[in-house]
Amino acid sequence: MSSCSRTRTKAPRSVRSRRNYRLSSSPAKIVAELDDVLLHILSFLSINTLIKCKRVSKHWRSLITNPNFSNSIISSKHPLPISGFYLKGTRDIEYRFVSLDDDEVNEGLSLSSPLRFVDHPTPIIVMQSTNGLLLCKCTCPPNHFNRNYYVYNPTTKQKTLLPRIFDHVAISLSFDPSKSPHYKVFCLRKTSISSVSPVSSVSPVSSVSSVFSDIYHIEVYTSNEGPWRRLVSVPSFPLPPTVTYLSNTVFWNGAVLWFGPNSRDCISFDINREEIKILPFPYIDQEEEDGPPDVGTMRFIDESRGNLYFIEVNDLSSADLPVYEMDRNSSTWSLKHHVDLEPLAAAFPEMIRTEYYTYRQIYSFSVIGFVKGETDDESYIVLHIPNKAVKYYFINKTFKKLCSFEPSKDDDDDGGDNFYGFRRSFQFIESLANV
Repeated sequence: MSSCSRTRTKAPRSVRSRRNYRLSSSPAKIVAELDDVLLHILSFLSINTLIKCKRVSKHWRSLITNPNFSNSIISSKHPLPISGFYLKGTRDIEYRFVSLDDDEVNEGLSLSSPLRFVDHPTPIIVMQSTNGLLLCKCTCPPNHFNRNYYVYNPTTKQKTLLPRIFDHVAISLSFDPSKSPHYKVFCLRKTSISSVSPVSSVSPVSSVSSVFSDIYHIEVYTSNEGPWRRLVSVPSFPLPPTVTYLSNTVFWNGAVLWFGPNSRDCISFDINREEIKILPFPYIDQEEEDGPPDVGTMRFIDESRGNLYFIEVNDLSSADLPVYEMDRNSSTWSLKHHVDLEPLAAAFPEMIRTEYYTYRQIYSFSVIGFVKGETDDESYIVLHIPNKAVKYYFINKTFKKLCSFEPSKDDDDDGGDNFYGFRRSFQFIESLANV
């Protein structure tokens, strides 16, 4: 009977050397190498998934929240997609949320609730949304005229209290993670003068009129440098009569835009060149309308994926909703899309209401926001119609219900003829940006 003999085969020298390397490496070095592998894997995940991964362990959380990693992620994935919108009503400071996640839509009910910081007694008032960060303010009881201003990341729940600022006309947040992990906040302040003041000839608005009694200057706060400082390189300037009540702001294409609900133009401040210019809005000839313009013209301006969008409605009985666009490489507006409201009204007949003082049929809606996709086929507008939010694709003219709204004192949901659209809407973009 034969017996089998076993022979040991010697491992190749390269394999033996790797074994010896692992055995001789320090535990800290091994962990560091494993962390490098883990971070490489994590870099392929979406922001939403990364946020969930923070719950795995304290070590994973420290890796994901490390500024070097989080800054590289948001820079490489810019522009980050819009995940939803915060909606502010007309009569309160509570907000509703509309999710754009297809897994959460169609049957969802959007509830109203205040946004709050756990360490602040009053609700948050959102002023602006920019690439995942919110510019907010809160009143400070007992004196409600005192306000604190914050930069807030609603994804990570981090916030920074800005240094106190007084007597400002407008304030705006700029943040472009593809260029810098730091943000800037710009403040427009007014200086009253009793007589005609010489305004620098380099100012683009200096030729408007010499009889203005107010001039303005700009101050800036930077997240990496700290306190407010005046931009001495920017000369003081007056506001033209076409720019009024600067209550709205948008950060677009490296510039801060300030404008009001009835402004025909807006102030554009290029933050890199530190230059001010006047950016006109599209001129819509109201005389071409069949009837007089509606009281309380509807207007909406916002940006998405680097393009600026503009809508103005002067006739609520018209089923055609024109959408103007300005891309980042242009300085002129173009008529980009038309929204046909008739199919929407056929699917949602509650959109049609009777105007009480003319008895004509009008469309009840307001604009929530624009979402520019990677292609025009993927781009759509989000509309608020009575009791619900819908998205309407520009190219194929299809639409889809996103959510329903609970009854609110802002809307006349008992069958009446009044419809109040949301006063403001703000993009929610999931981001790991540090504030």
